[in-house]
Amino acid sequence: MSKKHLNSMLGARRFGKTLGGLSLVLSAGCAVSEMPEENLPEGSMEAAAQGSRPIFTPAGDADQHTLAEAISRAHVVVNLETLGLDNEDDIEVKRVRIDELSLAHTRIQQKFKGLPVFEGEAIVHLDRNGNLSDVTDGFVKRIRRDLSVSPTLTEKQAIRAALARYVCESCLTAAPEVSLLVMRHDGEDHLAYRVKLRRIDSTHDTAMPVLFIDAHSGKEIHRYDNLQTAQGTSLYSGTVTIGTSSSSGKYYPEDLTRKVGTFNYANGTSTVYRVSDTDDLWNGTDQRVVVDAHFGASMVYDYYKTVHGRDGIDGAGGPVAYAAVNGGAGLISSIVRYSTSYNNAFWDGSQMTYGDGDGTTFAPLVSLDIAGHEMAHGVTEFEANLTYENESGALNESWSDVFGALVERYVYGESADTWKIGEDCYTPGTTGDALRYLDNPHNANNNGYTSNDDPDHYSERYTGTEDNGGVHINSGIPNHAFYLLAKGGTHHLSGVRVTGIGADDAGKIWYKALADYMTASTNFAGARQATLSAASALFGASSAQTTSTQTAWCAVGVGECPASGGGGGSGTNLLTNGTFEGSVSPWVLSGTGALYVNNGSYPHSGTGYPYFGNAVSVSGSMYQQITIPAGASPTLTFSLNVTSAESTTTTQYDQLFVELRNTSGTLLKTLATYSNLNKGTAGAYVQKSLSLAGYGGQTVRIQFRTTNDSSAITTFRVDTAEAK
Repeated sequence: MSKKHLNSMLGARRFGKTLGGLSLVLSAGCAVSEMPEENLPEGSMEAAAQGSRPIFTPAGDADQHTLAEAISRAHVVVNLETLGLDNEDDIEVKRVRIDELSLAHTRIQQKFKGLPVFEGEAIVHLDRNGNLSDVTDGFVKRIRRDLSVSPTLTEKQAIRAALARYVCESCLTAAPEVSLLVMRHDGEDHLAYRVKLRRIDSTHDTAMPVLFIDAHSGKEIHRYDNLQTAQGTSLYSGTVTIGTSSSSGKYYPEDLTRKVGTFNYANGTSTVYRVSDTDDLWNGTDQRVVVDAHFGASMVYDYYKTVHGRDGIDGAGGPVAYAAVNGGAGLISSIVRYSTSYNNAFWDGSQMTYGDGDGTTFAPLVSLDIAGHEMAHGVTEFEANLTYENESGALNESWSDVFGALVERYVYGESADTWKIGEDCYTPGTTGDALRYLDNPHNANNNGYTSNDDPDHYSERYTGTEDNGGVHINSGIPNHAFYLLAKGGTHHLSGVRVTGIGADDAGKIWYKALADYMTASTNFAGARQATLSAASALFGASSAQTTSTQTAWCAVGVGECPASGGGGGSGTNLLTNGTFEGSVSPWVLSGTGALYVNNGSYPHSGTGYPYFGNAVSVSGSMYQQITIPAGASPTLTFSLNVTSAESTTTTQYDQLFVELRNTSGTLLKTLATYSNLNKGTAGAYVQKSLSLAGYGGQTVRIQFRTTNDSSAITTFRVDTAEAK
């Protein structure tokens, strides 16, 4: 391959594609010296450069995958400084996927001095002609170069340190797994051992803890539970057809076409038994759990194969836990009747396990949507591998809820129950309830962790440490975004109106986002961007599907609405000087806790912005008076940055109230409350959207009001405000 042709593909363009602050710029010829020509298929680049055909075709062959890897690696190598990396040894290509649209997606693992970096990953996206179209950047920026990667502790010492911090070493049911890596936690870089423990024992303490032990000091850096659970009940499927195999005159629930099999713990916790029948008529009462689990796994397989072209959980016909009775094919395995009265179901990294329930709170946990939910955890593990805590963990749970619902819809058609999880037999004595609700997350009781039960808007999110940082609780926010995208509607809090695109297109967007645009550390803002990228790839950047995707996230308080979409507003910005440039006027400031800076260090745009809470024991406010046209339902949007010296993760000591008041200053409505619990890093703004519906034809004040207590300072910065 000639350098001239390579230069025509990589060097003659300047790419200015920006994502999350990353701008990749490739100057003429700079990629040539970095591209290993011996790794490129002969003639591929020349043919593309001469316009004879695209480089990539759907699925792609081995040469196309090699070429995509080389081009993607070159893009990263010439932008190491921008990406916060030191040298080209800091990257390792994990996988290349060329999708059904002929787009190439190369996942790259970040390394540091030869060791993997926890959650350090990027995806380079190429169009069908090999041009850079996007980058999903999850690299950990500028790791401290003097960090030693020679551990002081041995693996055995790290395991002992982890076990010393676990409540019941004797309860573990498997040997610990340990690996050495580099991680950043709370702003500090560490050489760490990741120690994975496993306790699968039928108690409520069943868990798969992951502990990170400092490889020099032996101190615990961080931990979370990687057992990915769903609680639900048997959704009896009536008379169904299931795939079986035969051996020595007996039949087994082993579908050798789909490569799925169902096995039995027989109410134990360690020994797995085969299930058999002599006449292949699986109609015994005690066989219904087996039938439901087996049918569920088969339908989940069919859904992914038919709708998304995916072969099994891992995309390659697996993973397999147990072999078929004839000693042949390995099977994607479901195991029923785990323990006695066990109120749970879980994916453990290799198989689905289902409890029988206690008969009161739960019946057997083998419903179709829960089977879809559990197997989706597996799909996520083999794709984005979302870390199971905080926002990434809530996305992990949400994507499982979504695909559980879509599997149920695939089999039974769409109904009101489609948008409920575990609805048919959760609390068997109570009809009509469910574990979680995509259509109305507030219907799900979360034991008071948030005031309105499961949140459906980002402003309501749980910020504590329970539930792995709210992985089930906060799943309601992206769940509702998906529901609004599929079905359409107006969000009750934000007032943003979403035009539905149907569950088929919405499901394609969600799947592609997971497979090609999300990484382990993706948060809600990153999921928004991933689904926008997926929608744009599938339907076009200006398509109705992409516009509705953006509007759906805006409706639940994540990101901005499209310029022409969402809400029932006037179309004209009712606020003056919402960018706060040059002065704060016509906004009115009062109190010692409300200030304005014309040339601040942390603007969202421009240079000016107001800020609240510059000291302890202060209060203050800022308002602007507007007239809302009759019949209009505008949305107030603004960018908010919160920094705080408060250390609590549970108590709101300092608060910013967003209020609607009449012209005399009387409170009409508190639109939202933010606090020290919303803290982030200085300058890291989050877009907020609040509905002004119901006040058409009135003149009102939009007011921001703060109170800071006497302990530690919390500062609230506001910028880019609009009401339209």
